[in-house]
Amino acid sequence: MAQALSCVSVDDPKLSSLFRPFALKMEQQGLPPIVINTFKCYFNQFLYGAQGKLSDRDVLPVSEHELADYDGMDQFKAIGEAALDKTAVIKLNGGLGTSMGLESAKSLIPVKDGLSFLDLILLQAKTVRSHYGVEFPQIFMNSFKTHMDTMLKVGDFHNGTTGIDLAFLQHRYPKITAKDHTPASWPQNPELEWNPPGHGDIYTAMITSGILDALLDKGYTYAFISNSDNLGAIMNRRLLGYMVHHKLPFLMEVARRTEQDKKGGHLCRLKKNNQLALREVAQCPDNEMDSFCDIEKHKFFNTNSIWVDLNVLQSVFVSHRMMPLDLIINPKTLDPRDPSSPKVFQLETAMGSAITNFLNAQAVIVPRKRFAPVKTTNDLLLVMSDCFVRTDRDTIVPNPERTTPMPQVSLDGKFYKKIDTFLARFPKNPPSLLECASLVIEGDVRFETNVRCVGDVRIVNTGKSQAIIKGGSVLEGVFTFE
Repeated sequence: MAQALSCVSVDDPKLSSLFRPFALKMEQQGLPPIVINTFKCYFNQFLYGAQGKLSDRDVLPVSEHELADYDGMDQFKAIGEAALDKTAVIKLNGGLGTSMGLESAKSLIPVKDGLSFLDLILLQAKTVRSHYGVEFPQIFMNSFKTHMDTMLKVGDFHNGTTGIDLAFLQHRYPKITAKDHTPASWPQNPELEWNPPGHGDIYTAMITSGILDALLDKGYTYAFISNSDNLGAIMNRRLLGYMVHHKLPFLMEVARRTEQDKKGGHLCRLKKNNQLALREVAQCPDNEMDSFCDIEKHKFFNTNSIWVDLNVLQSVFVSHRMMPLDLIINPKTLDPRDPSSPKVFQLETAMGSAITNFLNAQAVIVPRKRFAPVKTTNDLLLVMSDCFVRTDRDTIVPNPERTTPMPQVSLDGKFYKKIDTFLARFPKNPPSLLECASLVIEGDVRFETNVRCVGDVRIVNTGKSQAIIKGGSVLEGVFTFE
């Protein structure tokens, strides 16, 4: 659930008593005082805060007429190009590929032509640097779980004469035992006692790591920040130029909601001050869920790609002594792989909810080509297939030959959910999905090379042995194996 932030000082003996072991644990780990104080604020809200519900009576829908549109921004390209040497690119790289069975950085998963997210990010940076003759900083915000894997794979890539570090570390928060609200303890694996605090921690981490000061000291004014697993989130001259021309402090990329997006958070305005805000599903009262999911009423969702003025970011942070963000309370088990382990709460925040803190912040409607996240192996197969192509700029974009919506892919979780077993079932190359409307696989099926799927394809294997789709096959309709 999400809760609105309230960080008033509370002289409460119960709070002080409950929080003291958290503070000591965080001090022992060397976490900076500002991080401990921020966590205390969220802990206070966790214990005593309101539910953070945003009712329809508190918000206003946002219409197309209120937002800029990417397609009408060609005139800002030259301005953006001139500002490239004042802009840093930051990738949120704290996620593990746990949903796909990995315990390492998700950005190391191969996605196209044998290249991983990380490979593509570095290639894109090199291409843009070479094309425009600008050695902008490419920076990663890693978590304590992804830092080593990522930096070992970076190889000889560097930020050259910019003098800016390649990476900085997200902080960690102690997990809270659900039973008695004490710090979680797991002696057999103490690392599991901690959780990354969500990508909203980027603002605090930029301060404590010194990255923000370093960027400002060297004349960098803007930052483009996005998820490392979003292959569509790349440097863009027209968006940067639009921000520079209009002197915006904060620009959020949003996309139109579809039926598949209706339960995700949406963009709205707060009636009390007309500021743009994000409303997550957990903030919606139960009796207003139909309204929340109405994609004609609330039309836009956050792609988690933002453009921010670094000077304004620093001012907002200093004025509040933190970046005020909506709190997300995430119920989990202490060991995510062991459902019998103790129940815990993880306190997290999301980067996009900062939009409310920036006066005159705007959002821009971007095409779906700028939002191509890979969250599951269903998404991965789609991106690996010919529905997406790699450009000469090393970007991954929807194949222009496909004029209809992307196919719906549903793979049997028993055999395809984990990355290793998924890749083993497509050992040569993924099937062609360019002419496919939907692909459903039930059971264990392995594809040989150059298979093509046309229209609606459903493959069902009820037998005990693996079914083989022979190389060169053209599949259309329903196929059963026993």
